[in-house]
Amino acid sequence: MKSNPKTLVGVIVLVILAIALGFLLSRLFPTIGEVQREKSLTPTPLPEIPGSVMAVTPDPAVPTPDPVLRTGSRGQEVLDLQSRLYQLGYYTGEIDGQFGAGTKAAVIEFQKVNGLDADGMAGTETQKVLFSAEAKPAGWAGTDSEAEP
Repeated sequence: MKSNPKTLVGVIVLVILAIALGFLLSRLFPTIGEVQREKSLTPTPLPEIPGSVMAVTPDPAVPTPDPVLRTGSRGQEVLDLQSRLYQLGYYTGEIDGQFGAGTKAAVIEFQKVNGLDADGMAGTETQKVLFSAEAKPAGWAGTDSEAEP
């Protein structure tokens, strides 16, 4: 069997390419391993946090402010709010602990009658007046002694 010179050259070129490819792959695999090792040793930077990163612990001696109750608020504070608004004649809905449209309307009316900013949110001032003995009931029109001369 006689070999063709073109075939022999083609085989030699393929062998040279295979050797070159093997050499490149032998250099590439350790490099990939080194990159992965280096990546595992490099710490991931934390995102920037504006201001101090130290948490401030509140002073237990300072009283916590009353929460602002608004549409969407739920829980015992809303139950107490609805109960007091009901006692004063502002709220006629179900006392369910959910601050909805009816509770908001009652808060606005209470705020108007009691000379508060009628924003429909029960913040510190509104709650202070609401749960005080000075809270004016619904329909309150004042007395002659409070009327302007």
